[in-house]
Amino acid sequence: MDLHQLLEAALLGVVEGLTEFLPVSSTGHILLLGHFLGFESAGKSFEVLIQLGAILAILAVYSGKLINIAIRLPHDPTARRFVIGVLVAFLPAAVIGAALHGFIKTVLFESPMTICVALIVGGLVLLWVDMRHQPQSIPVGATDGPAHGWTGATGGRRL
Repeated sequence: MDLHQLLEAALLGVVEGLTEFLPVSSTGHILLLGHFLGFESAGKSFEVLIQLGAILAILAVYSGKLINIAIRLPHDPTARRFVIGVLVAFLPAAVIGAALHGFIKTVLFESPMTICVALIVGGLVLLWVDMRHQPQSIPVGATDGPAHGWTGATGGRRL
């Protein structure tokens, strides 16, 4: 691997890191950038495997919760309900991905125009959903601030 390929890989890694936790397709952005850079990997394996870092980061951040759920799973109905909910939510994507694997790999991953259209349509859907969502105003007093701050900072954990 020469310096040019290393720089391309580093740039793709930066784009992955910047787009992974935003409501945009990190995969789409990496595929487009790879196309415009002329970056090629066998079967797009680099573009897919580069996301392993984000997956490992999520596992590291949530490892305590995941271990706790795994320990409670045999005897806690809430833990079982959570795992079943995750599996049910994952199942449609798994079935569609398995059924359309060839189409996804040969058409969706290979066509910059398709990727651009998908990113634009996805962005428009997100904007439409945001415009339809009317947040309800809840009066907050001076004494409520610390509780709301704690809730936001801790992901909803109570004191």
